[in-house]
Amino acid sequence: MRLIVENRFALFGLVALALLALFGLAFGLRPLTPSLGVREAGTLRPELASRVCPAPHETSGDAESSVAAFAPRVGRDDEGELWAVPVNRAPERDEDDEDASGSDREDETDDGGSEERRDLLADELTEPGRIWRADVGDAVLPTALRAEGALASGLDAAQITLTDDAVTEVRCVEPAIGTWFAVPGAGGIDEVELDTLTVHLTNPEEFRATVSVDLYTAEGPSYSPESRGIDLGAGESTTLDVTELVQSTGSVGVHVRTSTGRVAASLLAEHAEGHTDWVPPTRAPDTEHVVPGVPGGDGTRRLIVAAPGDAPVEVRARVIPDIGDEEEGDGASEEEPIVLNVPPAASAWASLESALGGLPGTVVLEADAPIVAGVIVEETEVDGDDKDVVDTAYTSAVEPLSWPLDVTAVIPEMPEGLDVELMLGAPESDARIVATPIAADGSMGDAVRAEVTAGTTHVFDTETEGWGPPTGIDPDDGYTIRLELLEGSGPVYAARVLRSDPGVSVMPVPPAPIEVRLPIVRDSMTGLVPGT
Repeated sequence: MRLIVENRFALFGLVALALLALFGLAFGLRPLTPSLGVREAGTLRPELASRVCPAPHETSGDAESSVAAFAPRVGRDDEGELWAVPVNRAPERDEDDEDASGSDREDETDDGGSEERRDLLADELTEPGRIWRADVGDAVLPTALRAEGALASGLDAAQITLTDDAVTEVRCVEPAIGTWFAVPGAGGIDEVELDTLTVHLTNPEEFRATVSVDLYTAEGPSYSPESRGIDLGAGESTTLDVTELVQSTGSVGVHVRTSTGRVAASLLAEHAEGHTDWVPPTRAPDTEHVVPGVPGGDGTRRLIVAAPGDAPVEVRARVIPDIGDEEEGDGASEEEPIVLNVPPAASAWASLESALGGLPGTVVLEADAPIVAGVIVEETEVDGDDKDVVDTAYTSAVEPLSWPLDVTAVIPEMPEGLDVELMLGAPESDARIVATPIAADGSMGDAVRAEVTAGTTHVFDTETEGWGPPTGIDPDDGYTIRLELLEGSGPVYAARVLRSDPGVSVMPVPPAPIEVRLPIVRDSMTGLVPGT
């Protein structure tokens, strides 16, 4: 030992020997994957989930609003909990108010969190495979749904508002660090014009959030001090009117993002003709998108694209209409694509009426840089030289049902007395899907299978396909539809269309997977937490 201490070379040798031994141990325990230090991704069945439905936009005497949620049963012994509470409005704060900085609010928790369950909307649900439903017709606050155990996996929820002449639907969204929308502006170009555009923000989490709203108009970015650094405490909600920021433009991309925390964002658009609709969120920027659920009929069908990058983008869009039994294959892909040039950090629009020819369809987009996309639908009636817009609707890009994990989806509510269409697009390859109606008590009706030829859109509705509610239920109770992609099927993009005379509403249907993929883990001193 004395020799080692006195001889620096001996000490160096011992250190080198120890390092070599550690390296040998690490090499022996290394992951057996092609990349050193990388472990294969696994899957996990979620055990906690939250969704937020915005306050109903219409509360007049004839309006009826309800929220429905559904999580399928997977195992025989599955159990869990699902409940809902209102989310309070954020208090008004002065700029120099110490509380606005969040210094006095770090320990706040949401009134509807797991700590306490006050002001419950409807009864708690403890068994998956059944429908949870609540009447929110008188609600003036957003609704936060929370699920634990088996009720957290495969969960989806939506809110429907019915009036004498309109129907609107909005998915109850999961809190996220970023949410995108694509809408027309308030510029009145070619008669498509918004009167107001309002962002609804809700923080259902137990910690504060800081939110900013970025707008990409046809002329470039647009923002104001009010759209930057919006402070939301735990269990608080607010709204932001951005109409003044979208004047004199025909298209807008909206990005709601957080610098701290997560929020649930919804977008309400009121048309200049007075029709009001919730705009569904669209996929995050990407070079390829598919927008399903463009209804057939007369009126405007406008594609809206926004490019958040700092370079101009060329977008190529092609339409896949529902051709019925007239021909097979991808006839639409032989047409020249619609080419749209988008300036840097801006947006643009293109008409789809000619390409659709009055048929329902799916829009497929490719771009040379990331974009976001959506479509506005105007239903019109023509009387001589007069053309009246009788209702509006929106659809947006959505993830497909695809193998191996995203093979299921849920349509939470099938209301009585409305015409219902399920629009399926299969741009890449043949797709096969099964739709199963499920009653509130969990009883199942007859499953119906639909096949979609590659390169076509198929309209799957209650009258032509022979599907409907399970027998023996009260039609007023409604029912849900569970979609399942069959093994060997190609990807399918889905949207649900509701029609009431003369109203129309479109809701893109994303996957509601039972299991989610875990990120690949690399040998590191740090870890990552998914943002959504």
